[in-house]
Amino acid sequence: MHGLTEAAESMNCSNCNASNPPGAASCIKCHAPLGADEAQTLDGMPESRATPVTVGVAEPAAASLTVLKPGSVLGARYEILGLLGVGGMGAVYKARDREVDRLVVLKVIRPELAGNPEILQRFKQELILARQITHKNVIRIFDLGEAEGIKFISMEYIEGKDLRTALTERGKFPPEEAAETIRQVSDALEAAHSEGVVHRDLKPQNIMVDKLGKVTVMDFGIARSMEQPGMTQTGAIIGTPEYMSPEQAKGEETDARSDLFSLGIIFYELLTGKTPYHAPTAVAMLVKRTQERATPPVKLDPAIPKYLNDVVVKCLEIDRKDRYQKASEIAADLEAHHAPRAGPLTLRMPRFRTVEEVPTKWLGPGLAALMLVIFVIVFRGRIFERSGKSGPAGPVVSVAILPFHNASGDASLDWLETGLPDMLKTDMGQSAHLHTVSSDTVAQALHDLRVTPGSALDPGTFRRVAEFTNADKLVWGQVSKLGDRIRIDATLRDPAHERNVPLQVESPSEKELPSAIAQLAQAIQKDLSLSPDIMKELQAQAWKPSTNSLQALRDYNEGLELARRGKNLEALKKLQASTQDDPQFALAYSRLGQVEANLGYDSDAEAASRQAVELSEKLPTQERYLILAIHARIMKDYPKAIEAYENLAKAMPGDTDIQFTLAGLYEDSSLLDKAREHFANVLKAEPQNARALLSMGRVEIRSGNPQGALDNLNRALTLAIQLENQEQRGLTLQVLAVAYQLLNKPDDALGYFQQSLEVKRRLNDKLGIADSLGGIAQVQASKGQMALALKTHLEAIQIRREIGDKKGLGDSLIDLGDVYSRLGQYDEVLKKTKEALEIEHEVGNKTNEALALNDIGNAYLAKGQYEDARTYFEKALRLRQELKVPNDIAATLHNLGETSLNLGEYDQASNYYLRALELRRTAGDQEGEAEDSDSLAILFSYQGQYGGALKAEEDALNALRQAHEGGFWIAEIMSDEGRALNEVGRPQDAQKVLDEAMRLAREIGNQDVIAQTLNFQGDRFCYVGDFEAAGRSYEEALRTASRTSDRRLILQTQLNRAKLAVRKGQASSAIGPLKSLGEEADSLGMKYLSVDASLYLAEALIAIHNDAQARTELERALARSEKMGLRGLLARGHFLMATALRLAGHAEQSGRELEKARQILSDIRKEAGDSVIKRSDFAPIVQQPS
Repeated sequence: MHGLTEAAESMNCSNCNASNPPGAASCIKCHAPLGADEAQTLDGMPESRATPVTVGVAEPAAASLTVLKPGSVLGARYEILGLLGVGGMGAVYKARDREVDRLVVLKVIRPELAGNPEILQRFKQELILARQITHKNVIRIFDLGEAEGIKFISMEYIEGKDLRTALTERGKFPPEEAAETIRQVSDALEAAHSEGVVHRDLKPQNIMVDKLGKVTVMDFGIARSMEQPGMTQTGAIIGTPEYMSPEQAKGEETDARSDLFSLGIIFYELLTGKTPYHAPTAVAMLVKRTQERATPPVKLDPAIPKYLNDVVVKCLEIDRKDRYQKASEIAADLEAHHAPRAGPLTLRMPRFRTVEEVPTKWLGPGLAALMLVIFVIVFRGRIFERSGKSGPAGPVVSVAILPFHNASGDASLDWLETGLPDMLKTDMGQSAHLHTVSSDTVAQALHDLRVTPGSALDPGTFRRVAEFTNADKLVWGQVSKLGDRIRIDATLRDPAHERNVPLQVESPSEKELPSAIAQLAQAIQKDLSLSPDIMKELQAQAWKPSTNSLQALRDYNEGLELARRGKNLEALKKLQASTQDDPQFALAYSRLGQVEANLGYDSDAEAASRQAVELSEKLPTQERYLILAIHARIMKDYPKAIEAYENLAKAMPGDTDIQFTLAGLYEDSSLLDKAREHFANVLKAEPQNARALLSMGRVEIRSGNPQGALDNLNRALTLAIQLENQEQRGLTLQVLAVAYQLLNKPDDALGYFQQSLEVKRRLNDKLGIADSLGGIAQVQASKGQMALALKTHLEAIQIRREIGDKKGLGDSLIDLGDVYSRLGQYDEVLKKTKEALEIEHEVGNKTNEALALNDIGNAYLAKGQYEDARTYFEKALRLRQELKVPNDIAATLHNLGETSLNLGEYDQASNYYLRALELRRTAGDQEGEAEDSDSLAILFSYQGQYGGALKAEEDALNALRQAHEGGFWIAEIMSDEGRALNEVGRPQDAQKVLDEAMRLAREIGNQDVIAQTLNFQGDRFCYVGDFEAAGRSYEEALRTASRTSDRRLILQTQLNRAKLAVRKGQASSAIGPLKSLGEEADSLGMKYLSVDASLYLAEALIAIHNDAQARTELERALARSEKMGLRGLLARGHFLMATALRLAGHAEQSGRELEKARQILSDIRKEAGDSVIKRSDFAPIVQQPS
């Protein structure tokens, strides 16, 4: 069997130096896998091993190689920087690609192998397959090249360690870190498998982790496509024995599930420090995994969480059918039990914390949902909704036209029951002096009064109908038929005076019905006792749809009625039939476009509307004007549409369709005050209008008043249920879910979203399904279920692309970007959100355009591209100031403050925070107020305003308590308050607060807050001079921080340990860490910590008598402190400079520096109180003799 030849000599383990028998795959003593120089992999190639800086390679082999010397240039392009290692295939070099100025890795093929077609094919295979996979967790392969007779692959350079090196150094990983590592590998494998690529040699050596915890999977050299014949025949064994699947061990065909088995072994090793299968030889070890199940990792370490144990066990099932079937399933299981990862937060909260000393996770859904959900809400100005009176003056006469009873016995005339009232409305005309009540309101009133078709109406019922509809007059009647002749008997009733006026018209046949209805309309006008001028106005405004086909008119009216009821799917069929009956029926095409737009079929809607415009050129002015107005709305040209509908409203002030549509347009344009005004008028005229109630609730939500929306929404839901209108019910459930999400009730929100989804799936309402999926995904994200949220968002986006829903697509892409942001995948955030930005700008949604700009700014902020972040935040701020939504403006001001903070522009940051805080307080946003107060406190702390910092933390804590917030937020702010008490020199008070913060943090199990609080407890010990106790706190803080993925928190803790080493007289050991940590802090935008590290570095240099270098370091630190206004650091810097000068014999200069330090400390003391000078870092400034 190829590759199973045993070595002739025993092998020593590089981990414990134990002697192992020939062919052993793992050490018989410590069970560590034997390395490249100890065992052969099954493809006949020596196993590779990574260095701590880049991709894994073995030590140089004895075989002769063409050695590329540092400084040489290969192919006039690649400058060789150094040899990383040598494996069986050849040498691996670190190089600089001078053409594009980037670091790369060159894998150079051994000369004796370069002519081997199989070897070349393997290199090509690695290039081809890796290029198929574009994912942040998969290494990028750039090129397969040849220069000067040397064949090589160029690939991405990763500065970090492979997992094998990390395991050798650490033994095993903390469970949370292991889970996060495996999650990222799962993402990489999912990307590969989705392209049909199986890795087949997954092992720790092929997984790199950089210093920020990003995982990269590499070495696809023996991978193969699931869709192409493999490079090997069935029966050949390919891979590394220790990490092979059972099917690989038996030489069977492999698929994606083979990689998942290998991943399970790696996960096992990360959790326990051991691999699951042990045997004296590679062959025995391979056989074992085909026959015996692995011992569960929890048996080796009971501290391993059960859900992680279960994931490993399922990965390691012998029968591949019993394993996970997809890598994404592993990620989903890990996400389902894992709290939201730490990291920068986007405006969705709106909180983007990059503050060095307090890494936070403000993941509450309150403000998040407002930015996440409102803009994918399903109710995007549904076009056929009706409103009431158009203005406060009200019409002179209000008429409610009831459905007509079909008494003819001919079912083909049933359409006249609702179609006839509609035709009467248009024939009667509209003006400021005549209002016809909407069909929705009439239907609701009849339903509430339990009036069914054909019911006998008594005077009391008439009065109640008039009361429910706010009507002055009622019209009702019946249709009868004798032969071809059709007779309409109508009654015009004055309920107030209990007076009836009988009216009658006849039509020779169904074809002449439109003329007969027009005669009836004129008869009603005359009996309304309107003045001659008003009659002329009404006659001028009267019009009817232009069609010569009665069947087309019938289908048109039925479609209109269905659309008014919210039954868009049924309306679609009727309007399509109408256009087929009469291909020249322009208004039918226009209404068809409206329904398609309501359903999210944007492309179809635009095509139908364009057809309507083309057919309308010779139509009466009023009908053409309506078609053009509808077209402007469908094309998302909102300014033009508003102008058109305003003109229509002036021409037909009593037309409630136009009034309601105008209100929807104002809402779509984010002019919420205008929208609220129109919807309020509707409810004033028609209190039982369900759609008006829903619309008003939606506007209240968008205005930041979800509590105020609930009454309208619950009334709307009750009406929808009573009317058995499932589509309206689904819409209302969706908006209720949004309101509860804003009210920080995610479980309630999820329940409403799921109910809404069930209704829409029954209706096959694709747009509604996409909207409900989007809402569900947002709740999943707020609960930390990122894999589920990602999957749900992608399903919604696929539907939106299929139906051509541009507006919804833009909104969903913004939400998807939010999930990628929480996952730390900022390049994906930029990709998705920039696509969304183009769409939102195109459709004219300024609110979401501003949101997209803000999210892009947050992504750049997270990537450390601060000027780019500032550019996008400033664009967002201009747009949000134009829209005048205080909370949104405050959120962007806060983010500009974070940007300025990272750029070291502390005065500017303070200005932004204060402006945001003022807006939060005015808007009554207590959570936002707490956030801005906390940020200001940290900034004040940096600037040495310790009294102000404590007051700001107290304000933040009070705001949260008034908002009745608990859990994480209270724990974090309380921890911050403990820090502030430390800094003003009140250690006993600080201890009480920090103890309570720790109790809360442990109660909720938040590792970030626990580590942060341990750091602050260490600081407290330092300030009182108890360095031993401080050391214990910092050590525990580092262990806890290492279980998180927050690099800033880890760096802060590492820096605390290095600073403590200086304070304890261990200066020499601290110099290296202080240099590197200071540089890293600077690169991460942690300017304060960077300067602090510089000062401690100078102190360490003084301690080892390197006074000259210390003074150089101090000059740099003092200049930076002065520029950023860091008074506390400035005082310490001048004191250290005084010390360095004094030791160098410059007494006079030393005295001047000491006086500067004391003057600054005196100013700090005035602001913070006398206790501040008792701190161990400030006390020597006072105590030092002059």
